[in-house]
Parts: sequence; structure tokens; C-alpha cells
Amino acid sequence: MFSQNIPLTSDNILKYLETNFTNWTSGNEKIDNFIQERQLKINNYDDIVLEWIPYNQFNEIREEGKNGTITVYSAIWKDGPLRYEYQEGEYKRNSSKKVALKCLYNSQESINSLINEARNYPTNHQAIQTLYGISQNPDTGDYIIVQNNYIWTSGNEKIDDYIQERQLRINDHNDIVLEWIPYNQFNEIEKTGKNGLTTVYSAIWKDGPLYYKYQEGEYKRNSNKKVALKYLHNSQESINSLINEARNYPTNHQAIQTLYGISQNPDTGDYIIVQNNYIWISGNEKIDDYIQERQLRINDHNDIVLEWIPYNQFNKIEKTGKNGLITVYSAIWKDGPLYYKYQEGEYKRNSNKKVALKYLHNLQESIDFLINETKKYPTKHKAFYGISQNPDTGDYILVFIWTSGNEKIDNFIQERQLSLNDHNDIVLEWIPYNRFNEIKKIGKNGLITVYSAIWNDGPLCYKYQEDEYKRDSNKIVTLKCLYNSQESTNFLINEAKKYPTKYKAFQALYGISQDPDTGDYIFIQNNYIWTSGNEKIDDFIYKRQLTINNYNDIVLEWIPYNQFNEIKETGKNGLITVYSAIWKDGPLYYKNQEGEYKRNSNKKVALKYLHNSQESIDFLINEAKKYPVKHEAFQLLYGISQNPDTENYILVQNNYIWISENENIDDFIQKRQLNINKYEDSIVLEWIPYNQFNEIKKIGKNGLITVYSAIWKDGP
Repeated sequence: MFSQNIPLTSDNILKYLETNFTNWTSGNEKIDNFIQERQLKINNYDDIVLEWIPYNQFNEIREEGKNGTITVYSAIWKDGPLRYEYQEGEYKRNSSKKVALKCLYNSQESINSLINEARNYPTNHQAIQTLYGISQNPDTGDYIIVQNNYIWTSGNEKIDDYIQERQLRINDHNDIVLEWIPYNQFNEIEKTGKNGLTTVYSAIWKDGPLYYKYQEGEYKRNSNKKVALKYLHNSQESINSLINEARNYPTNHQAIQTLYGISQNPDTGDYIIVQNNYIWISGNEKIDDYIQERQLRINDHNDIVLEWIPYNQFNKIEKTGKNGLITVYSAIWKDGPLYYKYQEGEYKRNSNKKVALKYLHNLQESIDFLINETKKYPTKHKAFYGISQNPDTGDYILVFIWTSGNEKIDNFIQERQLSLNDHNDIVLEWIPYNRFNEIKKIGKNGLITVYSAIWNDGPLCYKYQEDEYKRDSNKIVTLKCLYNSQESTNFLINEAKKYPTKYKAFQALYGISQDPDTGDYIFIQNNYIWTSGNEKIDDFIYKRQLTINNYNDIVLEWIPYNQFNEIKETGKNGLITVYSAIWKDGPLYYKNQEGEYKRNSNKKVALKYLHNSQESIDFLINEAKKYPVKHEAFQLLYGISQNPDTENYILVQNNYIWISENENIDDFIQKRQLNINKYEDSIVLEWIPYNQFNEIKKIGKNGLITVYSAIWKDGP
């Protein structure tokens, strides 16, 4: 005998069940054998202990629904099911458990059918459809399947079978628990749109959908959940069509279109698809079908959630430009676009989002053209949010991140955005001029004027920790104003194409803007640009910067002369004078830890004055071209400057330069040093001033040669 005082543990549960076989019987050998067989197969704490449950164990029995030969009741099971309690290390009963009694009429006539029905249920406690046991109504003889209390019946056999099939297929806690939801579960029902045979309402679902709570190891309900009710008019005439519609939806909770269940309006008989509350309706069947198709295809949290956006969602609508049949407005989208928040495991809205509204005039007559336009946009990059419609004019609207109003520029920006395939790619944008503050002129060269400015919003950059694009707000940028560029859009675009696409490139083109007073277009770049005032020099520096393809490449710059302090002459040779100086900002270098360029401030440098070089810019540029581009080289050319008093141009180098005052010697030493392009290369030949030597002692003489030993203060 098994003592009732001994706790039921994993070690003795099977012995207890086997000993207990003599204490119960269903009265039917096949049923008893099936239950015993299931009990003896228990090998996991989460396995359900299937039992024969006497009917007198049930209280508060209430009918909940009926479907053909099946009636469902709710009830309280006094003893409740056996379950393993991990904290206590033993099996306990969950007494006074609310359960569902699924009464199978005339099942006593087909025991095999009853057992096959029971075999459909999973054996694990964490499954959504849990079969606790079998019972029998002593008055009717009907057998009863005793389940957890997540079961309702629609009254339609096909629908109930489909819902049961979906629930039995659940094998992941993130799978949606599709349910039949009684209509009286909905409050605050409000119509939000209509399209042909479909009407959409918002509502509050009192109990709310089931979700798995990992901390408690069981399913809970998210009560008072706002949902969308998609009424399918006359759907009671085609149940197959209703079920096929339901099959379109994904089974995972993290999908954007989540189907929680099916319901029915008792007054009209119309069936209802119950979804998460991300659904609006345009009133046009083609558009709604297209949006639904796009949303159902989402299989990655980085995919754009294309939406129909009601026009009353927009505030502060201001015209920003017009181009043919397109007018562009800026606006604030109150709710804002959907994005997936990984920390919370669900979609959220980025509310009060500033967007561009691209009005397509007279397109209400060509829906196919509208849909084809939207298909041009990628599903990954968050630039195109959805479609709307002006209720007064009927014009359809594409809702974007921003646009210029010039078709060629917009197409170029769109093309660049569509070609993004790496999070490190620069998100080229149209940037409204009013987004810049503290605009200050820093240089001019012919048709180009350069300004520094603060860009309020800042460029988009991908934050890997948060797995989304964020803005680097209040970014210092350079505005490169191209005079009369509005007269040649092709030239502007060709110039923009020269810039690299990588965010971490040295010359980063963040976007294009336009001065509203002059109409001049503007390139918005990172803040590493000065202008010399000489077109040839600026072009040379610009081209050198554009060829940078390695973080170890030297960033050649134009360096304003007022950047230098503590200027001291160190030597002179013909038309060259060398000075040492402190460069306040210092040269740019790439800091790998921070993933961006920084300055090595207060850097000691050598200033190599080329006298009268202003008369031969080509000579100056050819001199600069002799220097290697790699940081590992011995002779580094950081940039070019100009003395404003003498107008002599200056080559700014690392501080390893002395001068002998003999042109032949200096040329020979420079050639030897310029040939050094690796740290491990041969000895660095230098001109060494005599005052560098101490403790000079004669050690030998041979004809015209005398040898001394000495201490070289700086050393090689």
C-alpha cells in the first residue's frame, strides 16, 4: 500500500499512480487502460497527470455554448488537477480549479472515438489546450473531456474545429492563442472605417488575449486590451471563406498583424476577425488589400509597417514645395509610425513624428499607379510610412520622412535610400533649411561659400544596442552653398554622387538643403571642411579627402593660419623656411573605440614656408603630391595653410623636419624620408643640428676624416 501521508515526488509519483489503479475505475476497460497507459508514460515534471474524474467533483456547472453533438460547460473542480510544485519538490492539487467540461453526446456508443479525441491533446502542462481528465454524466451516460478553461464554442462545427486545430498546433509560448470570443466581451465599440463588405471598429476586449507569463509558468490574460474588430458582412454564408481569411494571419505574437480570434455579432450574424489595434481602412478595396498584403509579408522586426493613415492624424501642415502634379507639405503625425521595441517585445509608436506629405494630385482615378509608386520603396529602411488621403480634394498622399519638391533631387535621394544595404551606409536626406541654427560663414571660393551650423535634428545613425535608427541631434555640420545651383540640378546631383556612402567615411554627405531666400542648393557635410579661397587648392584637398578608403589614411586639410601658436624659425634654405608651431585643433585621426574621427589637439608640427608659392599653385600642389597618404609613413603632410601677411603657402608636416641650408643636402634627405612608407622600413635619415651633440670626444683620425664620439640629445 502507498501511504497517503507520504509526499508525492518525482521519485514516487509512478508508484502512487500504479498503486492507486485499484481505487478508481471509469467502468469501461478501454478508458481505464488508456488513462493508466498515459499515467505510466509520465517522465517529466511538466507532464499532465491524466485522471478519471468522478462527476461529483464538479460544482457551479454552467452551459457556455453548444455545437452539434458537443456542449461546453464551465465548472469548478473541487480537488483540482495534480501539478508538480518546484519550490516544494512535490506534486500538489490545484484545488477549486475552474475548468471547461466538453460534453460529447452519445459518446458512450463509440469509446474508440472518445479515446482518439483524447489522444489529440498534448501531454505538457504548458500547452494551451490541456486535457486534465475524462468524466461521465451519470444521468445521461455522456462522456466529458475535462480541459483548462480557455474554451468557448461558436456554435459552428467548422469554426470550432479550425480553432481547436490551431490551438493543438501551438508548440511555442510565443504562438498566438486563437480563440472564439463571445461578442459580449467587447466594450466601447466605435466604427473607424468601411470598405465594401468590410467594416472596421475599435473596441475594448474585457478579458483580453492570452499570453504566456514565463515568471509564473502559465498563461495569463492581458485584460482590457484595445483591439480592432473587422466585420465581414454576410460571412455567415461562406464559412470556408472566413476560415481562409483567418489562415492568412501569422501565428506568432510578435507579428504586426495579430489575429486574436473570431467572434460574431448576435444581431446581424456577421462574423468578426479580432485583431491587434493597428488597422485602419481607406475605403478603397485595392489599397486596403495591398496594405494588408504588405503587412502580412512582414517577417522581420526591421521591416517597415506600411499603414493607411487617417488625414486627421496630421497637425501643423505647411507647404514646403511643388513640382508638377506633386505638392509637398511638412506635418506632425500625432500617433507616429510603428517600430518594434525589443526590450518590451512588442510594437510601439514614435508619436508626434515630423513627416513629409507628398500629395499626388488627381491620382484618385488611377489606384494602380499609386500602388506601383509605393512598391518602389524598400521594406527595410524607415523612410516611407504609409498612404493617406485629403478628404476635401480626394488627393492621395504618400507619407515620407522628407522631400525637396524637385523631382530630380527627390529621385536621386530616393535612389540612394533604396540602395541602402548596410547599417553603416549614410542615410542621405532632404533637410529643410529651418533645421539649421548658428549659421556662420567660414570661407569662400568662387561660386562656393562654406558655413558652419548646428543641425537641430542631426543625421540618422544606426544604434546597434537599440537595433534602430536614431538621430545624432544638435550636430555641428558644414553647409557648402553652391551659388546658382538651382539652374543646373544635374550638376548638383553629379557633385553629390562623388561622396562615399559609408557613415564613417571622412567626407560624409548627410543631405541636401536649399536657402529659401536665394534658391541656392546646399550640401550638408560633416564638420571637417575649410576653404582656402583658391579653387585649385580646394579641388586638390577635396579629391584627396574623397580618395580616403582606410582609417589609417592621412586626412589632408586646409588649415587656417590662426590655428598656429608658438611659431619659431628652425631653419632656412633658399626659398624655404621651416618653423615649429603648436596646431591648436590638431590633425584628425580615427578612434576605433568610438567609431569616429577625433582631433589630436595642441599637436607640435613643422611649418614649411614656400616663399612666393602664391605665384605657382601647380608647384605647390605637386610638392604636396610627393607626400604619402598613410599614417605609417615617416613624413606626414597634415595640410596646407597660408600666411595672411606674406601670402606664402605653407606645408604643415609632422615635427621631424630640420633644414641644412644646403638645397642639395635637403633635397637628398627629403627624398630618402619620402621613400619611407612603413614603420619597419630602414633608418630615418635626418639633418641633425650640431647643438644636438654633447660630450664630444675625438677617438681617431684618417687623412681627411676625423672620428668623434658624442651624445645625441634627441636621439634617432
